[in-house]
Amino acid sequence: MNTTKSLLAVSLAATLVLGLGFVPALAAPEYATVTSATATEKGGSLKLSVTTDGNIPRFPDAFVNDDALVFGYAWADLDSGNVILATLHPQIGRDSNQNPDAWHTHPATLGNEDQTSDFCVLSIGTSQGGIQIKGNTLNLNISSNQAGISVDDLDGAVGFTVVVDNDCASTLGVNVTAPPVGFS
Repeated sequence: MNTTKSLLAVSLAATLVLGLGFVPALAAPEYATVTSATATEKGGSLKLSVTTDGNIPRFPDAFVNDDALVFGYAWADLDSGNVILATLHPQIGRDSNQNPDAWHTHPATLGNEDQTSDFCVLSIGTSQGGIQIKGNTLNLNISSNQAGISVDDLDGAVGFTVVVDNDCASTLGVNVTAPPVGFS
């Protein structure tokens, strides 16, 4: 493992697994706190879920519309910085053919660039996945090929926001909204 990858893995592990030094950037609603998560793979599909402290909105609410460029949940691979995301982001605009105004998915890679936020968005792609919300649980069913990640590589899940961070090459910083959880 090279030095950059080692530093990324340690930093992601500290934030995503242990929640060390966690300080939320915004006063986030209850649904931003993930209390449990699962990740399984069957027949070439990842089946991911998060359960939160509060009911998850089906469409952007005041917090998502006013305080977060992007809000979502991330399932992360600590070794690579690769994540699969379920997101809402009316402020950034439409980037999904599947569900542009509500929940949709993105594979992405996060890393460190001496940023002021927890992480920087290094790359982001497009994907399609089935999302189901029932109360405080979000379930995501996505092709492993679309996700670009294996269930064996995933280490944990967390709620997050994306903020402007000019110290990131992409200008997109990521802040976790509550201590992350491992899989149950």
